[in-house]
Amino acid sequence: MKLVANFLDPMIGSRRRIKQGGKMKIPKALAKELESPVTCTEKGEFVSLREFVSKKKSYLSLSSLSQTQQAKITAERLKNQSEVKIAMIGAGIIDKERAIAEVEALSSVGQVFIETQQYLIKKLIDEAENGRLKKYIHNDHD
Repeated sequence: MKLVANFLDPMIGSRRRIKQGGKMKIPKALAKELESPVTCTEKGEFVSLREFVSKKKSYLSLSSLSQTQQAKITAERLKNQSEVKIAMIGAGIIDKERAIAEVEALSSVGQVFIETQQYLIKKLIDEAENGRLKKYIHNDHD
């Protein structure tokens, strides 16, 4: 949990607030997360963090997502990253293309990515609804 909190700090700009024209400026990394999928609809369409919190779409709860749906969401989130490079004991260096392939294959390496992304998604949703991200989402009108 400390790892995710540390990851969120620079994204949220917890040390300083940047105002632009009287409006809170959204940090670049956070803006990307707001548009990344966190769940999907019953039809399989992705639902972004912004849509999830604003409840603009009907969506599936995180606990009701199938393993395949979680994999699709994770793969899409990885595709949206500019770079992915992770070293895993036993698996070696994993780049973006391999990470996506492992997730889509639902391999044991892919499962690690899926579980990590599900944890991050839950933390982002909690911060968006109740925490430090709330001010950015609710003060930002599309």
